[in-house]
Amino acid sequence: MDMLFNLVLVALMGLIAIIAGIFEDLESDVASTSNPNSQVQLAPQVGNLHKLFNRAVSGEPVLMGTTATIAGSIAYVLFTLNYPVVLVLLISALIATLVQVILSITSYMGRITSQALYNQPLFLDVLIKHIPISAAHAFITLFSITTLSYIMVYLLDPAVPLSLPVTALLMGISLGTIGSAIGDIHYGAEKLYQNHEFGSGIAVSNNGNIATKSPLGSRNSIDVVRFCSKFGGPISGLCFGLIIFLTFWINLVFGINYGLIAGLIIVLLFFILNIIIEKNARINFGKYEK
Repeated sequence: MDMLFNLVLVALMGLIAIIAGIFEDLESDVASTSNPNSQVQLAPQVGNLHKLFNRAVSGEPVLMGTTATIAGSIAYVLFTLNYPVVLVLLISALIATLVQVILSITSYMGRITSQALYNQPLFLDVLIKHIPISAAHAFITLFSITTLSYIMVYLLDPAVPLSLPVTALLMGISLGTIGSAIGDIHYGAEKLYQNHEFGSGIAVSNNGNIATKSPLGSRNSIDVVRFCSKFGGPISGLCFGLIIFLTFWINLVFGINYGLIAGLIIVLLFFILNIIIEKNARINFGKYEK
């Protein structure tokens, strides 16, 4: 019965991790946190004034790890005061989201005003449109991470031998790393760099030469997140969900020693499958550079 209960919890954790991964990647996309940051930053210097949101106070792992730790710490304190679980998860995620909003506003305004030398305007409508969307994605992400950490620490048997803030920190850093590594690959460079051939990469000399016009007006980061929601977000969520599910499932089914062997075999299988898919994609849709 304990094994069955743990397996149900692990399946639930995998589902929560998928949701967290999807919304973390999309939160990063709407705020231009990671991959396109340098290009967005350099655009005014080469004469491309834009309405793309430009935050990037730090990379995704640092930002997500910080806000997740804030949420986990608040939740830990409220749990010691015997507050209801659902209320604790909501309050902790909400307060951490407010920190994310403050960082987003100040970093965007600071970055854009620093580019006044290149006549880049600070568009208030960019703040008004992008901040609520970014905050909504961040809240869902932080709520999911805090819930995931709560299950690991308080419900699993055996539980993760870490406190709730530390577990949330590790989950936040891991999720931010996955969003940065996986989601950015599918960011939509063909949208920001419409004149470049698929698979050719973006030369350093072209950094900043981003597309700033969309069919209905100036391109902004909401256009980007709409594109990324089709593939970049879901693939990031699938990656994080598989990592969480397979890690705990392997340990429950095979134990620690045999679980390491089973995990190594699964990693090798994924590695081989990734090589096959990438080569087929390059051959069928673009140039594959040797």
